[in-house]
Amino acid sequence: MADLIPFPLHSRTRLIRSMVNDLKVVHGPAANLFWRERIAGIVAELRRSGLGDDAIRTEILGLQDAVQAELQGSYMCQRDGTA
Repeated sequence: MADLIPFPLHSRTRLIRSMVNDLKVVHGPAANLFWRERIAGIVAELRRSGLGDDAIRTEILGLQDAVQAELQGSYMCQRDGTA
């Protein structure tokens, strides 16, 4: 059996920016619901691809870190007036 090595979620720029753009317009409980639904869909895709639970967890945590970093960078640019 071969090991499946997906393209890391934290490196998928289009995915990250899409999530950040969506999170910029939803707040509070709606943002939480959006995040949970989007992550559930991604987890389902990864499971269908044959990825194991530990690898999925690692991918989701990396994605979460990347989205948070992008949100933070976006916030800093807005605050500094550079974007």
